[in-house]
Amino acid sequence: MDDGITIRPLRETDAEAVVALYSKAAAVEPRLGPVSLPQWDQFLKLPQNRGGRDFRVAERGDRLVGLAESSLRGHGAPQSRFLKIVVAPEARRRHIGLSLFDDVLSIDTDADLTVQTQVSPDWPAGMAFVAAFGFVHVGSEIGMKCVEPLQPARTLAAARASIERIGDVSTYAAEVARIHNAAYASDAAFRLYSPEEMAQLLTESEIWIASEDGQMSGFCLTEPEQNSMWIESMAVEPARQGRGLGQLLLYRVLTAHDVSIEHPCWLNVSSRNAAALKIYRRLGFRPQHETCRFSATRGELLASRARRFQ
Repeated sequence: MDDGITIRPLRETDAEAVVALYSKAAAVEPRLGPVSLPQWDQFLKLPQNRGGRDFRVAERGDRLVGLAESSLRGHGAPQSRFLKIVVAPEARRRHIGLSLFDDVLSIDTDADLTVQTQVSPDWPAGMAFVAAFGFVHVGSEIGMKCVEPLQPARTLAAARASIERIGDVSTYAAEVARIHNAAYASDAAFRLYSPEEMAQLLTESEIWIASEDGQMSGFCLTEPEQNSMWIESMAVEPARQGRGLGQLLLYRVLTAHDVSIEHPCWLNVSSRNAAALKIYRRLGFRPQHETCRFSATRGELLASRARRFQ
C-alpha cells in the first residue's frame, strides 16, 4: 500500500468527504452512487450501522480516498458482518481496498463469523475483489420498477382487511418488528429488530398497515422522493400469507402515490424469494438490475488473504 495512506475509524466530520468519494466512484461505476448528505446521514442512523462505529476510511494527507462500510447484524448467534468497500478511482491498484479489508477483519475474533457483501455484476473491480477472496454467490437482490400498477384479484381475506396510512408510527413499532422478524427470518440479509430499533427506523419512513379483525397483519414502509418512490420493506405475518393481503396492501400504496411513468416506484427483492417476486410481477413490477450477494466465513477470508497477498 502507498506509504502515505492512513486507515482510521470514520468521523462525523467525514460526511462531505464521503459524499465527494461516492461522486467520484459513481462517475466510473454508476451503480455505486451518488450519495447526498441527507442520504448519508440517514444511512448512518440505521440501527445496524450504529453511527458508523465499525466503518473505516483510508486517508492520504487530508484527503479521503477509501471507505469501508461495515456493520455487525443479528442479536446473539449467528451473526453476520456486512461489508462494502469504495476506493477513489485515481487511488485504485495501490492495495488501499486490501488494507481497509484487513482492518475490518481485525474487528472480530470468531473465525466462523459470516462476512457478506453485495456487488453489481457490472462493477468489474468489485467482482474481481470477491473472486480473489473466494466469496461464494448466495443469491441476488433484484431491483424492480413499476410505472403502471395492475389491480390484483380481490380475495375474501383481502376484502375484509382494513388498510390505512399511520401517522403515529411509534404506536406500531413493536408489531412491525414482530411481523418483520417472523417474515424475514430465512432471508440471507436478515437482521432481528427490537421494538426500540424499529421505532427509530420508522421515523424515517412512511408506514401503511393492513389489519384484520382489529389485529395488524402486515405493513409496508415507503420512502417518497421528488420524482419517484421506494418500497423500503413490506411483510405479511406468515400465518396470514397467501391470501392476497400483501398484494392489496401494496396496490393501495401504489395508487395512493399516483405511480406512473413520470413517478415510478422501485423496490429490491431477494432472488430466493419466489413468492414475493411473483406478487410484484402481478402488480406490474419489472426487473431492472441485479446486485449479487456473496458470503464467506472470516476464517476462509483470512486464509485466502494469506495465500494470495503474502
